[in-house]
Amino acid sequence: MVMRISGLASGMDIDDIVSKLMKTERAPLDKLKQKKQLLEWQRDSYREINTKIKDLQESINKMLRPSTYGAKKVTSSNESAVTATATTNSASSTIQVNKLATAATYKSSDISGYTGSDQTLTFQVTAPGETTAKKVEISVSSTDTLDNIVSKLNSSGLGVTAIKDKIYNGSEYVETIALTSKATGAGGSIQAADAATASFMTDQLGFALDADNKLTASQAGRNAEVVINGLQMEKTSNNFTVNNVTYTLKNETASPVSLDVSTDVDGIYESIKDFVTKYNELIDMVNGKLTEEKYRDYTPLTDEQKEDMTDKQVELWEEKAKSGLLRNDTILSGATNQMRTDFYSSVSVNGESLQLTQFGITTSSSYSQRGHLEINEEKLKAKIKEDPDSVANLFIAGTSSTENDSEKGIVRRLQSVLTNTKKQIEEKAGNSNMSTNDYSIGKNLNRVASDISTWTDRLTKIEDRYYSKFTAMEKAIQRMNEQSTYISQMLGQ
Repeated sequence: MVMRISGLASGMDIDDIVSKLMKTERAPLDKLKQKKQLLEWQRDSYREINTKIKDLQESINKMLRPSTYGAKKVTSSNESAVTATATTNSASSTIQVNKLATAATYKSSDISGYTGSDQTLTFQVTAPGETTAKKVEISVSSTDTLDNIVSKLNSSGLGVTAIKDKIYNGSEYVETIALTSKATGAGGSIQAADAATASFMTDQLGFALDADNKLTASQAGRNAEVVINGLQMEKTSNNFTVNNVTYTLKNETASPVSLDVSTDVDGIYESIKDFVTKYNELIDMVNGKLTEEKYRDYTPLTDEQKEDMTDKQVELWEEKAKSGLLRNDTILSGATNQMRTDFYSSVSVNGESLQLTQFGITTSSSYSQRGHLEINEEKLKAKIKEDPDSVANLFIAGTSSTENDSEKGIVRRLQSVLTNTKKQIEEKAGNSNMSTNDYSIGKNLNRVASDISTWTDRLTKIEDRYYSKFTAMEKAIQRMNEQSTYISQMLGQ
């Protein structure tokens, strides 16, 4: 580090002079930093598009499921008693609810004499409708209060909801515990697995056990009893599925309830609408990037320039500086052209030609919105209701291995374009999981960073050289001043 002497001898502001000299010397470094900033902005702009591509791909994954186009809705003639949902290949039905499924409950006697103990309670628990029991252990201690015991029962694997309450036994209020099974249906049981557990449950918590040490229910669990399309059956739950229809029982009925299964026009429409919306968001963004004006006079600001500007001025300046970074980009223009072709080309299915316009989906008449799609809701819903299979074929005909593109549905074609485009963008701009050496802009950033480091070192040496010269000058002036003073003193004598 060069020793720097201020202009005490010369009276000059050396720091200011060197600063001005270095401003010119720093011009190449400023250009490198501006280049680095432009590369970073361009990288981020590409990645922004890839985020939109990812959003569209997620929508496409849903569009590729056949169940999307086979969505069904169920209309119940008595929704206060039975509701249902349906999937593809579901059929209308009738159901009469003779009995609802109920959960078993277990109630203790007076537990005011509870004292507690240190032990591990062990149970064998069998769920309603099952034959295999599972082992459940609960650790209790002598310091546990009844509230602690209730909390441990609730958080255990017993499959019950426990509450502590006070009830009137005819002469006074006494504390009790009630257990309600979380699962409905007949046949469930909670069995004390050893004598110590049985003793704790009876002597400490006041529950009754049978000869097999199973808790005696104050109300046994019951199966639902229903008649579906004339066939009588029992179910452990009030929610169950038969022939792709999922029933929810709410009340018993005196007569059959009709459940009409039909195409879920609104549901299918919303899925297509969501897909079109995601596509439009992508295509609008890409069109904007491709046609964005380039302001060549607005280059990235240096740190010194930012210091002389307000935050708002910096924001407005950088908005123009970022504009046009992907103008006429070949990756993006190639992708949009291919996507438009994929949408407009007909889909051939069993000799029938399907066009997007037949289904009420057209492109915007505005030239600036090239490729932007618009939906005629009434026409599309009518087509979904009339022929949902043709709607499915329009979007997902063929398979991923179908060679002839004309036999592929629109989203299958689009899936291929998006995958390829995303890959090309990542090769150029990378992603958050890639190192800078794995994509082209990153490699350029590495080179620029290296050049910035080299120039920074060079400027340090140049600045040191300037200060070295001015320091030498100051020393020379100081010597001259000293000599002048000496001569004056000699002459004065």
